[in-house]
Amino acid sequence: MSGGSFDGKVALVTGGGSGIGRAAARRLAVEGAAVVIADLDGERAAGTAALVREAGGRATAMTADIASEADNRAMFDAAERDYGGIDHAFLNAGTLQPYMPFDEVTTALFDRLMAVNLRGTFLGLQLALARLRPGGACVVTASAAGLIGFSEAAAYATSKHGLVGLVRSAARAFADKGLRVNAVCPGMVLTPMNGREQDDRLVEDLSDPGYRGGLSAQHIAEVALFLMSRRAAGINGQAQLVDSALLSSFPPLAR
Repeated sequence: MSGGSFDGKVALVTGGGSGIGRAAARRLAVEGAAVVIADLDGERAAGTAALVREAGGRATAMTADIASEADNRAMFDAAERDYGGIDHAFLNAGTLQPYMPFDEVTTALFDRLMAVNLRGTFLGLQLALARLRPGGACVVTASAAGLIGFSEAAAYATSKHGLVGLVRSAARAFADKGLRVNAVCPGMVLTPMNGREQDDRLVEDLSDPGYRGGLSAQHIAEVALFLMSRRAAGINGQAQLVDSALLSSFPPLAR
């Protein structure tokens, strides 16, 4: 594939085995990038890579746990080994928590959410800062729950609030190296992580999800690609909400 806005670039996508990550990896490849696809589920990562190759793109699949320092290094090493360097990182991997009251959140659950969502992404951000080539960009998947409290998912919301803080705090260091970093904050996305079937369709003309409606993985992927692209060269250290107006106002009143 060639002629796209990422022609000749190399991108890493974590959590690329399904949902938002799979859609982003495939769209990056369509736009000309070689893609390293990392996921805790290596078979799913391989499935995404197969879809990329079937469409004529270049992809490397690997099993990786972002909570591991060694696995984070291995992902960036793979990009450099297989494609000569790395330009973009979509740090999308993360985990949810079961819904429960605040006083039922255990220390073990809280620590696991922090280890994956916050510490794991912090490790990726530090490597992105060190390894991305000038002109590159990093996007982190935070959440609408990173901008507002979530009574039934306190550990998750706290981890995602932390990601927004990390992105804003890292912006200067990235800019000093000719790079950018931003967060995308999805609302309700209809993916396997939220109990929906994997949908591998990519469309040219995205449908309107409607007011406060559920989004497709591609809705989020397209925004992530924009933030990584040179069209967003003036955007750094921001948290872009993509939520079909979910947080724009009080819920609609009953009629």
